[in-house]
This record gives sequence, C-alpha cells and structure tokens, in this order.
Amino acid sequence: MAPPKRISKETVLAKAACAFADGNAPSMDEIAATAGVSRAALYELFGSRGAILEALGMDHPPSWQDRILVAGAELLAERGLNRLSLDEVAARSGASRATVYRLFPGKAALFREIVRTYLPVDEALEMMETMGHRPPAEVMPALAGSLARAGHVRIGVLRSALFELTGREDGSEEVVEEVLQNTRVITRYLENQMAAGRLRRMHPLLAMQCFVAPIMLHMVSRPLAEDLGPVDVPLDEVVREFTDAWLRAMAPPRRRPRQPPSSEAASRSRSRPR
Repeated sequence: MAPPKRISKETVLAKAACAFADGNAPSMDEIAATAGVSRAALYELFGSRGAILEALGMDHPPSWQDRILVAGAELLAERGLNRLSLDEVAARSGASRATVYRLFPGKAALFREIVRTYLPVDEALEMMETMGHRPPAEVMPALAGSLARAGHVRIGVLRSALFELTGREDGSEEVVEEVLQNTRVITRYLENQMAAGRLRRMHPLLAMQCFVAPIMLHMVSRPLAEDLGPVDVPLDEVVREFTDAWLRAMAPPRRRPRQPPSSEAASRSRSRPR
C-alpha cells in the first residue's frame, strides 16, 4: 500500500487564494473547502487564518462584525437612532441581512455595541482623571481638543447617545445609563469648579451641554461644509474659539469693591440727630 501523498503548502495556498476572490472574507472552513483539504489539515499546515493571509501576502480583512459596526456608526452619526435601519446597515457593509441579524438581533443590540465601540469618552475620561485638579482654563481646552480629534463619526455617535437621554427607545436604557455615568465625570468637575469660585454657578449639566453642543454641531456639519466650499478655519482654531467663548461666559461675576462714602454723604450722616 502506497504511503499517503503529502500535501504541500504551495498547492494548498494556490487553491486557498480563490476563496478570497472578489473581496470575500472566508472562514477557515470555507478556505479548507476551497483548497480541498480538511480543516484540521489546514491548521496543521499554517496554524491560523492570519498565517494563511500572511503567506498569501494579504492584510487581515475586517470581520463582518467590524464591517457592520463601521457602517452602523456612520449611519447612526448621519441619521440618529430613530432612522437607523438594519437593512441599510447590511447594504452599506456588504453583509447579508441574515448576517446582520445573526450578529446583532435587533437595532437596540447594534446601537449598544456601536456606542461601546465608538463613544469618544476613553481619552476624555483619562484626561479628566489626570487633569481634574487643574483650573478650567487648562482642562476645558484639553477636553475640547480630545472631542475634536475624535472625528465626525464618533462625535455623531455621542450626539445620538446624548439624544437618547430624552428619546429612550426600547432597549437603549443600558446605553443611556452608561452615557450618564461617563458624563458625570465632566459634570462633577464643573460642579467642583463652581464651588471653588472658578466658574459661575449654574446647573452643571447645562454647563456641560453649553460646552459640548457647539463642538458637536461643528464636527458633525464640517464634512458637509467642506464638500460645499472650503472651510478656511483650521480645526484647532475652531476649538480655541469655542472654548474661549465658553470660558468667558462661565467666568464668575466680579465683586464690586466697596466704595467709601462720599464726603457729602458722610457730612449728612454726621448731621443726623442721634
């Protein structure tokens, strides 16, 4: 009986390459089927899917979940949660409708994962933890810069998440609570600065909204403005203008120094009968 013929990597690779035609992102089972070998033999030859891609000279393509999240975040930023459609997410991501529903069984599930992935809070919260003892003139420009660097998609996701504080679509309660927990870091800082006399007193949530809203509006509308005509104001300058305007508006009122009584008033006071 002749010994079994050894499968060469080169032969398997030549066949496996066909599985990646037309931008497909095949699983190991699909690669094995295309190459005409068992899944176990494929793992024995290469060890991982990444090693196959490397041997073929390919980059690791994003998974279907990643593609769906990217498309979902873009649509959420553009239209908000109420107008987010899973069918449109499928069309934009290139995934089938069945794949989208298998990975995210409903709009609320997709919304939760988009917010967890794209909400631009990690850098902001880390910055607040390290600079939370500094005055607003230092902290607020840094916070504005971190939000602006997040880009229009992540800012659009933040806008949609904040709007859900009033909308509360079914299934979004968990996300709303997570957003509130994150924003409390900022409102607590503002409240402490008001108590220290560095900012004028108002409800800290309103103060935060006055700060974040102009930046969100600019970041969401900037791509459209760039398409319609040149935006001749650099982003750094935009952030500085918004922050300076907020700091001026939030400056605590100056206490007027007590004026000494005029000589006439003093004279009248002395002339009054005791």
